[in-house]
Amino acid sequence: NQNQPLLNRAIAGMYPPGSTFKLVTATAGLEENKIDERFTVVDTGVLQVGAFSFGNWYFLQYGRTEGEVDVIKGIKRSNDIFFYKVAELLGVESLSSMARKLGAGEKTGIDLFGEEKGLVPTDEWKKEAIGEQWYLGDTYHYGIGQGYLLTTPLQVNTWTQAILNRGEIYQPHLLKSQESRVLPGRQAGKSQEFLSEKNFSLIRQGMIESCSPGGVAWPLFEFKVTVACKTGTA
Repeated sequence: NQNQPLLNRAIAGMYPPGSTFKLVTATAGLEENKIDERFTVVDTGVLQVGAFSFGNWYFLQYGRTEGEVDVIKGIKRSNDIFFYKVAELLGVESLSSMARKLGAGEKTGIDLFGEEKGLVPTDEWKKEAIGEQWYLGDTYHYGIGQGYLLTTPLQVNTWTQAILNRGEIYQPHLLKSQESRVLPGRQAGKSQEFLSEKNFSLIRQGMIESCSPGGVAWPLFEFKVTVACKTGTA
C-alpha cells in the first residue's frame, strides 16, 4: 500500500520539520552570542541571493512586512527573514552542532522497534551525497527547518522539551499501565544544562506570544490558559 499504513510516523517518518526548527536556530544564535535581545532584522519581505528569492510567508501570502524583528517577535510571528539572517550568522556547522546537541540526527532510544535517526546535514555531507558545495541558500532553508534536514515528529518533541528544560534531554518510554511507570531517564551523554536563564526566558516569551493575540498560532485556538508553542506549517 503506497500510504504505508503500518509505518509508525512518530518514530520512523522523516520530514522537514519546518518552522518548529526555528527554536533550534534561535537557541544556537543566542548561546553562541551571534544575537541577543537587542539584535533586530528589518523584514524586507524577500531576500535576494543572485537569481534566487527567499521570502517571508507573511509577505508571500498577504504582501505585508513586519518592520524590525527581534528574537521574541521572530518566534511570535515565525518570521522567515529574521531566521534566514540568524542562520547566515551561524553557518551550517553551528546549526548542525546545536541540532545534534538537542537530539536531532540520532535515535531517541524509545523502546519501540524501527526508530529512524533522521538527517542533520553538513557541508561535507552535501559534497559526498550530492556532489555540490553548500550554498548560502541552503543555509537560509536550513534556518527555517527546510531543505535537507529530516527529523521525526518525536525528535521535534525532543528538542522542544530540551529547550524548555534548559538542555536536559529525557529518553521517552511507553508504559503499559500506571503501575509500570518509571522515572524519566536522562539520555546518556546528552544531558547538559547549557541554555542560560536569560536566553531561555527570551525563547519562552516568544513561544508564549506565538499563542497570544497577534501571534501566528492564536487564530488556530482559543486558549483559556497561558500556553507556550511554536507553529510549523511543514
